[in-house]
Amino acid sequence: MTVAIKGETSRKSNMLRFADLEKVGPDSPSGRYLRLFWHPVWRSSDLQAGRTRPIEVLGKKFTLYRGDGGDAHLTEFHCPHRGAQLSLGWVEGDDLRCRYHGWKFDRTGQCVEQPDEDKPFDHKVQMRTYPTREYLGLIFAFVGAGEPPPFPRYPDLDQSGIVVTDPIELVPCNFWNRLDNDICHIPWVHRATALRKGRPDFIVARREAVEETAYGWTSKRFAQGDVGGFRDISGSAHFFMPNVYQFGVRTRAKGFEDRDLWDTKITWTVPVNDTAFAAFDVTHTPLERDEAAAYEANRTQQQDDEFDERWDIAEKILAGDMTIEDIPDDLSAYAAFAIEDYVTQVGQGPVAGRGPERLGQNDAKVILIRRLWLQEVMAMTEGKKLTDWKIPTTPLQD
Repeated sequence: MTVAIKGETSRKSNMLRFADLEKVGPDSPSGRYLRLFWHPVWRSSDLQAGRTRPIEVLGKKFTLYRGDGGDAHLTEFHCPHRGAQLSLGWVEGDDLRCRYHGWKFDRTGQCVEQPDEDKPFDHKVQMRTYPTREYLGLIFAFVGAGEPPPFPRYPDLDQSGIVVTDPIELVPCNFWNRLDNDICHIPWVHRATALRKGRPDFIVARREAVEETAYGWTSKRFAQGDVGGFRDISGSAHFFMPNVYQFGVRTRAKGFEDRDLWDTKITWTVPVNDTAFAAFDVTHTPLERDEAAAYEANRTQQQDDEFDERWDIAEKILAGDMTIEDIPDDLSAYAAFAIEDYVTQVGQGPVAGRGPERLGQNDAKVILIRRLWLQEVMAMTEGKKLTDWKIPTTPLQD
């Protein structure tokens, strides 16, 4: 897919192709576009008060820390004094102390102490900080220039019920390999797990009817019925530009698989750099009181216990030392599905290295999301007005 733009690529053709959207650094088309939005950067429960963490988002490294009072802060990766890694330092209240020479910076990035300087000039030293918000068990940040846009909320997950925030998945491939995913992969990619778990409903052909909306797109999902034709399943799915996907799915949590219990899931696909992305997955389940607490404890423990094992298995499958059919029976459907998605997407490699694609009728969603992205990035590079994507204020899930 190719769109002409004015002077934004180094090629003589001055054409922006889909493959040009893979790079996410500050000067790349996708990097500039993504920096116009809020993104999750870490799971809240994984950052304790008084702790620091080095992170990378959109091809740039940052220092994330939580003040002693509980607020999360995001600032530059390097100390402006001698370039030391700031996450090696320590937290004092809401301030951050550099381990190299003890310079201290407050939550705004202002240097407030310079030990051993006979004539301190701390008032002249300021490093950049970035706005943060915590929501749905995630730390969000705005790493673009200027004032951030209004913070987005998702009404389907703000309803009563239990919200579970999964550990972050770090996947070593470009973010488009996940963003470009489609419903037709389900009976093929997830066939082995569906057979192991006794879920024949997953091993049927899928279709999807996609429609552009004021927030991105919505789709109706269909599965082939027992007597031919296709039946509506799982209600609608929704994509919020530029990288947020919401859908309904029958719960796969251990102990709850046999109930007609439906989760609403939202996933964020956030580039770490050009060759890796972080997947943030939040699930809302309509349970209350004791049952909700039991579900949360079960699901959280299950996800944490299986987290490291599943990526070890995934790498063995990619190396040919195991097959997907060799995934242990006692591994949960959540973990097994994650492994199957991981090996499929990582195995694709970069878009630029695949050669020509042969898109078919069932790739309508893939074509639409690429068109929306190319449309917006082209407008941005030409200095034109961008679409003001609007998330509805009432729940969308059927």
